Amino acid sequence: MLAVSLIVMAASPAPEGSWFPVSGRGAFTAFVGPNAPLVLGADLEALATFGRPSPAGAPETWHGFVLGVGVRGFFGASPWTFCDFCLSRQSFGPLVRASYVRSSRLKPWTVPDLGLWVQASPLVVRENLPEAPLTSGGTRLAFGVRVDLGVTLVAWTMEIFKLVGIIFEEGSSEVGAVTLPLFALAFVNHLGVSWEYSGQAVSPAAHRFGFSLGSSF
Repeated sequence: MLAVSLIVMAASPAPEGSWFPVSGRGAFTAFVGPNAPLVLGADLEALATFGRPSPAGAPETWHGFVLGVGVRGFFGASPWTFCDFCLSRQSFGPLVRASYVRSSRLKPWTVPDLGLWVQASPLVVRENLPEAPLTSGGTRLAFGVRVDLGVTLVAWTMEIFKLVGIIFEEGSSEVGAVTLPLFALAFVNHLGVSWEYSGQAVSPAAHRFGFSLGSSF
């Protein structure tokens, strides 16, 4: 039902001056915690967003609060006693996000230039450890909760795109060597920190603290 809602909202005619009705995020995330193994992995999120822009104090600037609801998934791995990153760890759950956003432009569908947000998720955690001669493997489930704080700078992406366009128009012999790394860097516009608690699965119950870097729109 959520996927259908996202598609319908994106395809519907936009009222004049609205925030874009869907948001997505992909990020590399690292978790550490006392008495818990390091976890490295990727976050994927999709949300429907609700909110209307209003004039801000500065000229030609709009801002507002946005509520988002959606789903998230994390896909990672941890080192274990007898192997490197052989303990797989996934978590899934619904997601609620509250954001403060700003933009220097206003279109029928506007992706904010800046977003500051907090979000929370209840989680189902799945861990799997392969069989080994001295260790029994298997899959175990646990429940958890995760809270994130983050910032998204789409304005950064837009400025890098403009710079790439200027370099391309100048026709430098080094266009490819310069623009390809810049083009990739333009999509790194998201930074987040997180706290997570989950019960015992294969690894023990633990508090974990995370850092995320990736792309969000």
